Amino acid sequence: MSLVVACVLVRGHVDFTPEYVVRLRSMCKRSLLPHEFVCLTDQAAYLPSDMRTIKVKKLPGFAWWTKLELFNPEHEWLQKTRCLYLDLDVLVTGELDQVAFYGEGFCAIPHAGDFKGKGAKKVVKRFNSSVMSWNGGEHNDLFTEWTPDVTHRLWGDQDWIGERMGRGTEMPLEWFPRLSQITDRNVEDVINQSKVILCKKPKNAEAAKRWKWFDKAWR
Repeated sequence: MSLVVACVLVRGHVDFTPEYVVRLRSMCKRSLLPHEFVCLTDQAAYLPSDMRTIKVKKLPGFAWWTKLELFNPEHEWLQKTRCLYLDLDVLVTGELDQVAFYGEGFCAIPHAGDFKGKGAKKVVKRFNSSVMSWNGGEHNDLFTEWTPDVTHRLWGDQDWIGERMGRGTEMPLEWFPRLSQITDRNVEDVINQSKVILCKKPKNAEAAKRWKWFDKAWR
């Protein structure tokens, strides 16, 4: 089965730059079998001319809701292939083949941590959508049945996905440590057993300034 690696770059509350997309593509090229790379974006003019892009607009609410465009049936190129999605604030540290083809259907990182959201919005403790893989065309309802009203009821896209994906598969949590959990003492062990480091705090650009090992990998 062919494979597409996808990411999303839209204007929002986090100031990701096109550099994040370029570096993600480079990391995937080194860490994954032959694949196509695509960015769903509202900033295609700022990305390299040889990068495949799909034009999207930010969905209502926080920018992360725009991930649901990955399941939009109008994006025909994503409908007949295995898809691997990665957030922009990640660091690829291991081979991604197992991540892309871990299960036969939808797969994602299991939810971890004690985040409770804010206000009355519900948090569904099922998946972390920072890394996902699925067969294109099988879960278009995640987009077609979503409405802006969902943003008033649920905290984020991963809560909507967790609520609807009854048969989804959880990938091994140890593959996806958080950067905040890494210390000078355990960094080598973490890198050796991980596939993707989740860089929520600090983000990649800042982390690359702090640690030489990070700067070496994020390129």
